[in-house]
Amino acid sequence: MNISIEPFTRELAAEIIPLGQKAWDECSEIKKDTCAYHGQRGLPIDPHIEQYLYLANNNLLIAMTLRDENEKLRGYALLITYYSLHLKNELCANVDTFYVEPEYRKFMPRFMSKIEKELTDRNVSIIGWPVTATGKLCQILKKRGYIADDVVMELKLKDIKESS
Repeated sequence: MNISIEPFTRELAAEIIPLGQKAWDECSEIKKDTCAYHGQRGLPIDPHIEQYLYLANNNLLIAMTLRDENEKLRGYALLITYYSLHLKNELCANVDTFYVEPEYRKFMPRFMSKIEKELTDRNVSIIGWPVTATGKLCQILKKRGYIADDVVMELKLKDIKESS
């Protein structure tokens, strides 16, 4: 398995989207009625590729990939870096989206370690990793030393508009 950083391009986005849909569907199953969009969790994703490209072009997005020996994408992580609004000299990172196909999850510890090393090498102070409290990833992160800091409370103000 090859874990690497790749430039975020439209071509890479096209490879990520099917895995992103799997991630969304898996999260939908885990969250069920605990998500503000519980009635719409199973819908097709429609990523804002232009926004990801903007972040990438401004050195705010890191795309990490997990590829098999045939270079087929088996997992990915999109990491967004930013300076804290509360501590202006502290570089932070948020794992925007992360997914590894189930049959390749034995490589997750190595993949996660590479993510942490890359962010450490970039002098990141804190990694935020949004997870569902009842999901397996939450338990994995706790074992790696992550703690629950703040909890995001959601209020659904309107339905998600489905793409046409």
